[in-house]
Amino acid sequence: METMQKERFKYIIRYLTICFIFLCSSFNTNGQDTIKYTKNSIFLDGSLLVYIGMYSINFERAIFLTDHFKMLGSVGVGEWYFTTLSKWHYGYSMPLCLNLLIGSGNNYFETDLGMRFTSFNKQSDKDISPLFPILNLGYRYQRLNGKGLIFRSFIGLSGIGIGVGKAF
Repeated sequence: METMQKERFKYIIRYLTICFIFLCSSFNTNGQDTIKYTKNSIFLDGSLLVYIGMYSINFERAIFLTDHFKMLGSVGVGEWYFTTLSKWHYGYSMPLCLNLLIGSGNNYFETDLGMRFTSFNKQSDKDISPLFPILNLGYRYQRLNGKGLIFRSFIGLSGIGIGVGKAF
């Protein structure tokens, strides 16, 4: 049974690698801009609610940028948990998201849509799907040119959370 979980985890790693390569190479984000925006960022997210929680470190890449709308793709690694009253489920996770930012100046409304690929630390968790949806709504602070500090706060299927990071 443990070898089946290892094979599933290897399959998920391959899938995320292919998605990440596709994400970074399929869009021309290195073209000439009138304003120099940063294209990459790295941030740490954490969230919890009574029965669910997670944390992850994420890499984010700009896909589409305008003055009032930004589309970003992110991939990360971390851990997650959820519990029922009688059982704990936890393990490693890899979130893959599409982040939409709407706003102007330094303040944005943020929507995260994606999937969390998970592995389990117990054999008894085989009946649970390894895929969990990600749907978060929140606030994001990021300077107009995109450089520097990133601060996020959100609520969604992952719980209530915050994130901090750096754009480069």
